[in-house]
Amino acid sequence: MNETRTKICSTRYSESFKRGVIEYYLANDLTKQGVLRKFGIKFQSFLLHWMKVYGYEDVHEKKTYIRDLNQEELKNKFSKSKKDDSRSSEEQEDYIKQLERKLEDEKLRSEAYKSMIEIAEKELKISIRKKPNTK
Repeated sequence: MNETRTKICSTRYSESFKRGVIEYYLANDLTKQGVLRKFGIKFQSFLLHWMKVYGYEDVHEKKTYIRDLNQEELKNKFSKSKKDDSRSSEEQEDYIKQLERKLEDEKLRSEAYKSMIEIAEKELKISIRKKPNTK
């Protein structure tokens, strides 16, 4: 099937037509579907396939924006952590102690919730926890 699709993709349209469609898509703000409709191309994957074959990069692709955004967030996160490293060893020890206290508080809170659920299930005879193998 994939071989048939490649034959249809390569034999029906000329290389100049394919490049023209790609360049039109990249130069305008139309969606891929809009461009395909405009040029009467039936298969949606053709445009992506042609771009890959001829080495074009999709400037409209949303994934690059998300990837850049995530990289920017990571950069900011790690630049902040470098600032934290400039603390003196005494400040770092105090910071670690604060984090350990917060962790202990969260453990206690978790145990309290677990106990409340167990009591509610026993006394009220209602199922609160999700059973295994359920959707």
